[in-house]
Amino acid sequence: MADFPLVIDVAKFQDSSLDFFQQMKSAGVKAVIVQLTAGSKGHPYSQNPKAGAQVANARAAGLRVHAYHYSYAYGHDDMLTEADNFITQYHALGLNPDTDFAFLDEEDNSNNPNPATDDCNTWLDACANAGIKNLGVYSMQSWFISGQINQNSLHTNCLWVANYGVSSPGVDNCSVWQFTDNYYGADCSYDFFSKLVDGSNAGTWQPPKEQPQQPSQPTSQWKPITYVIQSGDTLSAISAKTKDSMDTIVANNYDIFHGNKNATIYPGQKLLVNDHSANGLTQHVYTIQSGDTASGISYKIGDRLATIIANNPDVFHGNAGATIYPGQAILYYR
Repeated sequence: MADFPLVIDVAKFQDSSLDFFQQMKSAGVKAVIVQLTAGSKGHPYSQNPKAGAQVANARAAGLRVHAYHYSYAYGHDDMLTEADNFITQYHALGLNPDTDFAFLDEEDNSNNPNPATDDCNTWLDACANAGIKNLGVYSMQSWFISGQINQNSLHTNCLWVANYGVSSPGVDNCSVWQFTDNYYGADCSYDFFSKLVDGSNAGTWQPPKEQPQQPSQPTSQWKPITYVIQSGDTLSAISAKTKDSMDTIVANNYDIFHGNKNATIYPGQKLLVNDHSANGLTQHVYTIQSGDTASGISYKIGDRLATIIANNPDVFHGNAGATIYPGQAILYYR
C-alpha cells in the first residue's frame, strides 16, 4: 500500500495554514480534497469558511487540489439545489473543471436512509452539465456493499470508499480508499490510479476494470536503525553520515522536524534512518495476538515503536494509535 499516492481531505475542522499543508507535503501527501459546501444555500453549514484559504494554501504548498460536497439531500429537487450550491463555490474558488475532481459525499443516514443512487446521479449530472469533467462519489463501504449506492448504476466510475482498520477497501473497482481519519490530524486516502495526483488524463479517465492486487503480507523496503544526534550535528551532516537524503530524514522523523528542515535539533535526540549496510538483515514476522497493543509489541520484539510503525505502513498507516487486529502481521528485522 505504501506505493500508492497519499491524499488527504479537509473541512472546517482542519487547519488552513500554509505551514499545515507544507507539513503534509513533507509527510508524503500529494493531493488535497477540500470540502467546499454542505447542504444547500441557507443550510447552517452550507459553506466551509476555511475553504478559500485551504484551496489557496494547499496549492501554494505544491499539492493538487480537488473538492467535495457533503450532502443532506433527499430526493431529486433537494439534490439539484445542493448541486447548485456546490457548483457556485467550485467556480468561485477557481477550481479547474477540466482537471480538478468534484466528489459527492453521500453518507448521511438521517437525511437519506433509502437507496441513494438516483440522488447521486442527479448531483453528478448537474455538475457534468456545469462543465466539471472529473466526478466521483464518496461513501462508507457498507453503503456500496448493501446496495444503498449501486455502483454499477452510478454515472461515474470513480468511487472513493471509507473503510478503516482493514487490509483493503472492500469494494470492487474502488478508485480511492480512505483508510484512516487521523493522518497527522486529517483523513487520508490511497489514490490507487494516481489520477488525483497526475492530471495528465483528466477529463478522459476510465479506471482499470480490476483493482490492483493487495499483498497477502505487508512489505517494506525500508530497514530503519536509530541514529543518536551528536553535539555539533546538523541535518546535512547527519545526511552525509547516514547516506539518507535530508528530505527522507525529515519525512521519517516528523516528531523531531515537524516537516521543517530548519528545525532545531539537540544532542541525544534519536532519529530513524535507513540502514544502508543492512543487506544481511533478515525479515521476521510477528503475528498480532488478542490483547496486543502497539507498545506491548514494541516490548516483545525489542524495537522502538516508531521503528515498528515505519516498517509496517499497511498496519499502522503512520499512526501509533491505529486500530490493530489479531492475525495481522508485523515485520521486524534482525
